[in-house]
Amino acid sequence: MNRTTLDQWRCLLAFAESGTYAGAGAMLHKTPSSVFQAMTRLAAQLGVELVQVEGRRSHLTDQARALLHRAERLVNEFSELESMATDFAAGWEAEIGLAVESIFPGLWLDRMLADFAGQARALRLQVYEGVLSRIDDLLHRRKADIAISPRIPAGFIGEPLLSMELLAVSHPEHPLQQQPQPITLQQLAAHRQFVIRDEGSQPDSAGWQQSEQRWTVSSFTRSKAAVVAGLGFGRFAAASIADELRSGQLQLLPLREGARMPVQMFLVYADRDHLGPGATALAQSIARVAAAVSPKAAVADA
Repeated sequence: MNRTTLDQWRCLLAFAESGTYAGAGAMLHKTPSSVFQAMTRLAAQLGVELVQVEGRRSHLTDQARALLHRAERLVNEFSELESMATDFAAGWEAEIGLAVESIFPGLWLDRMLADFAGQARALRLQVYEGVLSRIDDLLHRRKADIAISPRIPAGFIGEPLLSMELLAVSHPEHPLQQQPQPITLQQLAAHRQFVIRDEGSQPDSAGWQQSEQRWTVSSFTRSKAAVVAGLGFGRFAAASIADELRSGQLQLLPLREGARMPVQMFLVYADRDHLGPGATALAQSIARVAAAVSPKAAVADA
């Protein structure tokens, strides 16, 4: 059997979508006769009847329809291959890394990645999450091209991205909520606090961590679940616990001071002067979404 061509399969797919040779030709910027010839050659090479004519109308045979799904996947994969080669020719990276501070709201990060996804095509993206010095390590080791962090490590360039609030919260039935208000930091220190482990090479204990019963966990998800279960208190970005606050699963602690802690987040670059087009596009997506969720504090497009 002679080898078929992608052009022939594209003609088959266009005919299936439009229902006519003229419609397929318009979709592919070809003449109807060239589409007809391509499909005729394809049928001959496959030894399968692809089109039946009934009166003045032509339609695909059952065998042709059975081939459509794999044909579409084949054509799409080849288009992605061409796009990847085009991106490489334009200087796009094969892979980029993004480091994100664990306190950063996941729903904002999801929106940023969704904004970038349409441009990324075949590019591979590594997303790392961690706390403080872990983010620093990823930048130093060039595992991350850009980072979303509450600080700019020495030797790196960063820009203000957005401001957010960390809220001190507990379950509504936690003993802290039953104490005379307002609660002092001395009273707070007598109760269990959940914090996220800094797994970097030089762990940092930034923020208030004076609880006598501090429990350290590896992720934001684990920390929030423990606090929702009533096991202690913790601090989380307001946007990350909005649903739990609305549903009554969590409640703001009535502290005398520090119930609401403002945090400035930065967009940090591992090497701003040599940022590739893929990482630049990701930084722009991050900035666009940051502007939407916090327009007054977000940076301009990178």
